Amino acid sequence: MAIIDVAGVSKSFGDGRIAALQDISFSVGQGEFLALVGPSGCGKTTLLRLIAGLTAPDSGTIRVTGAPPRPKVEMAMVFQ
Repeated sequence: MAIIDVAGVSKSFGDGRIAALQDISFSVGQGEFLALVGPSGCGKTTLLRLIAGLTAPDSGTIRVTGAPPRPKVEMAMVFQ
C-alpha cells in the first residue's frame, strides 16, 4: 500500500488563471524517500500543502495512508 498516493492532481490560483500544478500523479511507498526539486514557482510548496491537507486540489485525488489528507499532529512541513 502506498503511504502517499497522488492521482491526477491539479491546482490553480487567481480564478483558474495561474496553473500551479497540472495532472500530477505519483505514489510513495513505506520506506521510500522522495525529494521535490525544481525552480522557484514550479509548485513544490503547493504540492506539499495539498499532501498535508492545508489546501484542497481543484481536481484529482490525494490519499495519505489510504484516507484524504487532513492536518494532524503526526504530519510536519519543514520550510527551507
